Amino acid sequence: MREQNYTLKILILFLATFAGIFAIWYALMREESADWISSQIVHQASPYAITETEDGLIIGNVIMGYSFDLPKGFKTAGAKNLSFFMEEAGVKKCEIKHYYLNADKVKRTAVANASVVIPLRDSKLIFELVNKSEIASCGKYLTAVKNNLTPN
Repeated sequence: MREQNYTLKILILFLATFAGIFAIWYALMREESADWISSQIVHQASPYAITETEDGLIIGNVIMGYSFDLPKGFKTAGAKNLSFFMEEAGVKKCEIKHYYLNADKVKRTAVANASVVIPLRDSKLIFELVNKSEIASCGKYLTAVKNNLTPN
């Protein structure tokens, strides 16, 4: 009689486990859940690896194969659309946004004078001041980034 009790308990345990696994599978495989999970993955993917050193930040793009140093005092924000800035009394100063385009796309896109365009393989790396009026005080940072960019 004890053998039947264990058999029944094991059978109930297997059924409960199978029901739990099925419930989790169903919750994840519904179209709404699959869309939500894939959108979270897309929003968080970033090609940039950021390393903090005593001299500032080193930002490397692991997909395109380049890295550059930011001067001391700069902070960064963004995952896909990278921007970096200095902060004074909670206000962003010298904000620079960084992105890259295919070389032929740059020809069709007007690039402002408050930006630096660096050719790298078949792409162009663009570093652009968000506030164009800061070019006199922040242009040196664009030059500094351009001078210490190293392709891997």
